[in-house]
Amino acid sequence: MKQVRKIYDKAFKEKAVQLSYERTNVSELARELGITAPQLYKWRKEFEEFGEGSFPGKGILSKRLKANACNFTP
Repeated sequence: MKQVRKIYDKAFKEKAVQLSYERTNVSELARELGITAPQLYKWRKEFEEFGEGSFPGKGILSKRLKANACNFTP
């Protein structure tokens, strides 16, 4: 049977990241939210890197913006 990937909206990810900084046990928080700890750490890293521009939609947009910024020559 094919496993269906879950899609989380921007508000959920931002709240999860915020809670992860307030809590001491990230693994426990991830279990409570129904996600994996590595996923939560990935969201934290993305939020630290892109701030308010994090979690734009379907996934790779923020990485594309970063790649374009690196290749930009004025």
